Amino acid sequence: MEKTSVFAIALFTWGAGLSGLAARMPVEATWNALLGADNVLRMDSAKAREFEWARYAMTSGDQAFKPNMRYEITFRARVSGFGPGAYLYAIIRPLSTGGAEKDVGDLPIHPTDGAWQDCRMTFTTGREPDYRLQFHSHNRITAEVADLRIVERGALKLATCVPSATAVARPAGLPTGAREFDVDLPRPKCDLVLNAADFGISPTNEDNAVALRRAFAEAKARGAAKLVLASGDYRMRDARSLVLEGFTDFTFDGGGARFISSRSRDAFIHLRGCVRTRLMNFSIDWDWERAPLASVVEIKAIGKDFVDLLFREYEDFPNKKAAFLVLSPFDPVTRSVGVEGMSTKGLSRFWGELTPFPGEWLAPNVARLKTSPDGLKVGELYRLQHYYYHMNGISMDSNEHLRLERVTILSTPGHAFLITGTQHHTLFDHVDIVAPKDDPRRVITCAADHLHVGQSRGFIKMVNCEFSLGGDDIFNMHDCSGFARAQGPRTVRTQNARSYGNLRKGTRVELRHGDYSSADFVGTVVEDRAVDASRGVYDITFEEEIPAVKDEGFVLFDRTYDTHNVIVRNCYFHDNRARGLLILARDVTVENNVFRHQEMGAIKIETGYTLNAWSEGYGVSNVVIRGNSFENQNPSGSNALHRERTIYAGIYLKRDPSEDVTDYPIIRDLLFENNVFSNSCGVAAYVTSAKGVTFLNNVFEDPTPRKNELPYRSQLYFSNARDVKVLGCDYRPSKSVTPAVVYDVQTCPRMDVR
Repeated sequence: MEKTSVFAIALFTWGAGLSGLAARMPVEATWNALLGADNVLRMDSAKAREFEWARYAMTSGDQAFKPNMRYEITFRARVSGFGPGAYLYAIIRPLSTGGAEKDVGDLPIHPTDGAWQDCRMTFTTGREPDYRLQFHSHNRITAEVADLRIVERGALKLATCVPSATAVARPAGLPTGAREFDVDLPRPKCDLVLNAADFGISPTNEDNAVALRRAFAEAKARGAAKLVLASGDYRMRDARSLVLEGFTDFTFDGGGARFISSRSRDAFIHLRGCVRTRLMNFSIDWDWERAPLASVVEIKAIGKDFVDLLFREYEDFPNKKAAFLVLSPFDPVTRSVGVEGMSTKGLSRFWGELTPFPGEWLAPNVARLKTSPDGLKVGELYRLQHYYYHMNGISMDSNEHLRLERVTILSTPGHAFLITGTQHHTLFDHVDIVAPKDDPRRVITCAADHLHVGQSRGFIKMVNCEFSLGGDDIFNMHDCSGFARAQGPRTVRTQNARSYGNLRKGTRVELRHGDYSSADFVGTVVEDRAVDASRGVYDITFEEEIPAVKDEGFVLFDRTYDTHNVIVRNCYFHDNRARGLLILARDVTVENNVFRHQEMGAIKIETGYTLNAWSEGYGVSNVVIRGNSFENQNPSGSNALHRERTIYAGIYLKRDPSEDVTDYPIIRDLLFENNVFSNSCGVAAYVTSAKGVTFLNNVFEDPTPRKNELPYRSQLYFSNARDVKVLGCDYRPSKSVTPAVVYDVQTCPRMDVR
């Protein structure tokens, strides 16, 4: 039974009661929102601080969404933007949650060029009783919203099976994962070894960048087999990256050296176009005395539009011009982020120029931050990030057979490692991302992802590594897709697809339908013309005629890239913000690793595209996750379809996150075998939009009670998944867990649970 509510939007001061509005089902409004006699909600932040977030309106308490219910929302919107990245943002979020971890739906509405745009959101609420539709803005906008309707689509229909605890013999035809491969050692043509000290490099120098750059240039010019450096701390003040380009059969042995940098752009080391190159025995660090990357802060006071932060580890904070980017709940016991029942709160944009925080210093170690205090409480501890997507540790572009051995990232204000271009055959062996011990101020290592693969040609091996305390995901592996609409018989126009600008003539690009099903087309680019490069809009013309449009448009796969054949083995991943592994690739083996205390879950398997943010992945297939230990995952409560999870598999279409699913199995052939799930916060795994999924002989043990004892702890949940086998689940006795496999009976054919 569908139930429809039509909203006449009523305006009143934030926090005021609903008296006098009983005849209406109102939306509460705040900030610069105005209601016209035509019942159109108008919002205006055109004169606000650039890149500031603002909240305007939300459905009232009288119109709270029911828990565990499907909904559809429609409305019309007209948006004008002032500044890059400006948009109106509609989200479905519990009022009691300050961050996005419990959002069950969102829809960015970008500038509409003066036209009204029809908007639609579908979602399923979770267990929280206070979900609201909220309208926010990013950067400066003017916007109008009208004709808001909510349709109740009914509750989920679920089935529950109790799996057997008896181990099951391995069936035939299971996924095999990545094939083994080697990364070649250098094959130098001579025995020449250069000593970096001979070029003036010394721990006593205030800046060693010029001398080190000169040493590498000489090594390349003379075809040296190796450049060596003695142990010591070497400061690097130069504003330019150390670029190693075109080296072949070369080794750099740092001899235990630590490089200390204070730059905030590009990368400390940039490797480009090198072949059979080996980097070993050194570490990279940031100059914390000048500017801490992050700080532990305590909420000392809260007002209507401000929060006072005490910097606990400082009597006088050294960088009064620091940016305030992200507040992540901090656990004083583990000395890391990720606290059960608390969520991360974004404060400002994460990249580009660092903007000083909007507020004032009340004392040498107390700052008043101008922001909404929603979700924050006095006495809580947070890790406050001052950097995010800034200087990477080591960036790698289009290298072949590159080996990193015994390399440590102690801290850096961006990704620790970044791979782009046509790079293939990369080894990380005993590569660690760890903070120095016994320094309470070192609460972050890298400010973004530990290892981010934006594009590659695959063959990546990570063995015997420890990654920890980062500002974002552990290992994100993908290639970038994009979205486009037909513009003519041979031309498509992209939307928000910056990585598809400046494609070379002759590039092969595959078109997929919007649901990822095959369009039977791989075209040859003859022209790539910028229409609006700042918004990722390009006209791409092919030699061949494009196929007929099945729905709104096409998903683009640049077949120059193919991130695949990835091995992650015998590693320790712990205490990081966001997720552990993001698997958006094929032929992947993840085995014998320890995952402990990832803020938002251990593994996310996905593919998706958006019209406003990122579009990542060409599909996932042939993935083996075997012999791993997953402990205390997702304390932040990040969820999908009201299920908090350790492992997630699913897709997103046009926006992220979204509840969209596809019948086309863009995610397929996944094997989870002989893993141990310990002290889960939610389900062990949530799987949707997948085909050919097997859980075989996994162990579930939950001796530790949670603050929020969810009824589905350690269970397995499936929706829009087919050909699923759950065999030999070993649930160790626990008062906290009811063993079960739960699935949506309407969308999960051919379930085999035994």
